[in-house]
Amino acid sequence: MSSAIGRGASVGGLILFGTTTSLFAKIVYELESVGRDGQPKLFQKPWAMTLSMFLGMTLCLPLAYYREHRQRKEQQSKGSLSVPLIGAHQAAAPSEPPPVAKGSLKETLLLCVPSFFDLVATVLMNIGLLSVTASVYQMMRGAEMLFAAAFAVAFLHRHLNRWHGLGIAFCVIGIGLVGMSSVLGGEGSSTHQVSTPQMLFGIGLIILSQAVQAAQLTFEDFFMADLDMDPLKIVGFEGVFGSVMMIGVMMPIAYFLPGEEGTGLHEDSLDSLVMIKNSTALQGVLGTDMLALLLYNLSGMMVTGHLGAVFRTVLETMRTLFVWLVGLLLFYTPLGMGRLGEKWTAWSPLQALGFVVLVAGTLVYGKGDEAASKGDIDAAASGDRDAPAGYTREDPEAAAAPLLPGMDAAVDVQSEPTLIATGRSGPISMPVGIRSASPSQRGGSFRASMTIAQGSYRGSYTLVGSGPRGLSLDAAPGELTVRETATRRGGEGAGGVEAHST
Repeated sequence: MSSAIGRGASVGGLILFGTTTSLFAKIVYELESVGRDGQPKLFQKPWAMTLSMFLGMTLCLPLAYYREHRQRKEQQSKGSLSVPLIGAHQAAAPSEPPPVAKGSLKETLLLCVPSFFDLVATVLMNIGLLSVTASVYQMMRGAEMLFAAAFAVAFLHRHLNRWHGLGIAFCVIGIGLVGMSSVLGGEGSSTHQVSTPQMLFGIGLIILSQAVQAAQLTFEDFFMADLDMDPLKIVGFEGVFGSVMMIGVMMPIAYFLPGEEGTGLHEDSLDSLVMIKNSTALQGVLGTDMLALLLYNLSGMMVTGHLGAVFRTVLETMRTLFVWLVGLLLFYTPLGMGRLGEKWTAWSPLQALGFVVLVAGTLVYGKGDEAASKGDIDAAASGDRDAPAGYTREDPEAAAAPLLPGMDAAVDVQSEPTLIATGRSGPISMPVGIRSASPSQRGGSFRASMTIAQGSYRGSYTLVGSGPRGLSLDAAPGELTVRETATRRGGEGAGGVEAHST
């Protein structure tokens, strides 16, 4: 009963808090306040909103350390009570509890690089959001899958099957339809007029931001595949590094850049602070947005852990739909105070069609990942794949020999050769060519804003040449069974594949 309640709460939390973060990112631009010049104006401050996102991510850090403390205490308690039965004639010894994944100083500092990628991408997205509606902004982020697939092929030497190609084609068509509906509909804001060039520029920046985020995934896949750290701690430290870079470098630069306030290039940070101080509504929206970001990450972890990454992919598409529906609700009801949300235009059916095509592309791309995963699992199980570096094929006759003095040899000798790790003992995890697509996966790291494509790309299985994570085979002979698992760095939680011999 409690498990069912937990699953329901995590699903509801993912949709509720994910929708909140996306909507509030646009709503804050529609709120007015008095600035340093004493004049009321809209809070069109994309650099300040980027800092707000990173500050929200830092809230994950205290929770991560609390979880680590609780884990350590539980493991110590279990270690003191657990006594393995080695034999009646042998003295019992307490078992050693597994270590808590804390991450080294080097691993922590390495998070500066994805933090910078995240900073650049988020600034581009927030500037682009000035000129488009929240629903279009959310749907256009499906472009990340296109760039992620291209970078994976170009730099990680992965291969795409026909399902991948079909999914990418659907996403290109869907993004084109959504962008066309936005330009033809002419709505970029509910409070002021947005010209067609501004709208095209905003859409271009959002697409460019997805290329930056795809580059971040590629970097994490290549350099950070072995990162052993709590996902919440990853988010928290990226928030810390991002906040430091924003306050110490980026916002001072934006202050001295030329241009008008509210266009996305120049931004007066002191004016931003005065506007926040003078508006209770702004304070409430920004505070709620940061809290929702924390709860969204927690809900994402719970959904992936309870229900798997595939189910989360579906929920992320529902989140995009809810962003649109709630925006319409705000516009046509008193909840929007006559100035928030987005209206239904003559071109909205075209946007709806583009959204359906985008969802279809995401699911088809996921089908390609599953097909690639199954092919590698079958190849590994049948012994067709060569053993990776560090592993040798075990002689069936040698496998039947006694492992320790006094133990009988195995009765049945498996006809299939078994992969064993050289120079190692105990359970064996063997990379066989696939793994979950990204560490943000968090993934890559936990990303502050999960998108319609991130659910598919990060929570799916992608073909690779080799890798330290992903498909694991127990070296003991027997029947091969496969189940979907949540990887350590699964985004915001992502799924992985684990094969066990039973």
